[in-house]
Amino acid sequence: MKLSVLKHSVIALVAAGALLAQGPRGPQNNANSPASMAGLNLAAQEVIEGAISSVQVAYGVRYPSIVVNQKTIRVAPVWYLLENDFELAVGDLVKVVAAPAWNDPTLHAIAIEKPKAGISLALRDEAGRPLWIRQPHPASAGSGAPAGPRNGGGCLNLASIATLTGTIESVNAGAGIEHPTLTLKTATGSMSFKLGPERILLASDFEPKEGATLTVRYGETSCTGEYLALALTDAEGRTLVLRTDDGRPAWN
Repeated sequence: MKLSVLKHSVIALVAAGALLAQGPRGPQNNANSPASMAGLNLAAQEVIEGAISSVQVAYGVRYPSIVVNQKTIRVAPVWYLLENDFELAVGDLVKVVAAPAWNDPTLHAIAIEKPKAGISLALRDEAGRPLWIRQPHPASAGSGAPAGPRNGGGCLNLASIATLTGTIESVNAGAGIEHPTLTLKTATGSMSFKLGPERILLASDFEPKEGATLTVRYGETSCTGEYLALALTDAEGRTLVLRTDDGRPAWN
């Protein structure tokens, strides 16, 4: 899928932002308590560990959700997760702190940890209130959106950092809650790289097109074996930095 097609996904995501940022209301008989403002019964919170068996996400839904150990857990807006470089895919091992809503038994994630990657992301505060309502949506905040409460810098193998030049074979949208990928064709074969949020490419007017020459500075993650794009340089010599050399997002 070309990046020009991905623009429609960004527009749809912005349109859905108002719905995604809202949280359910708490019980009517105690509307002023912190827990009711958050809409969660924190006394019933639990820890769920295991592999993600399903990622349920679509534009326009209130919250995307994941299924772990046959339990459906609502998470946070897709933009909030990806802006904090926190992807969720089927097969990922996670540890989720979650609590049910007052008005239905559906679980809502308070924090998610990916033990294998050594990273975690807080989704709600100690009272259960969504943290994303305090972080401006990138559609209105621009490229200077503040970083979210993500811990750790991932597991980039610094010794693996290298540079490769080739021809762009494809640019594909992320599946579920994942960044898009770019596949580069070289004389020795093809390699795929994780990019960053689509808005970074669009805001920089950097549109990788199939057949164009591109140089990618990249590194391998020791926990998943994926290749992360650190910087992209086009045939005109323009460079877009996506991550620092320790793997941290440059867009925060």
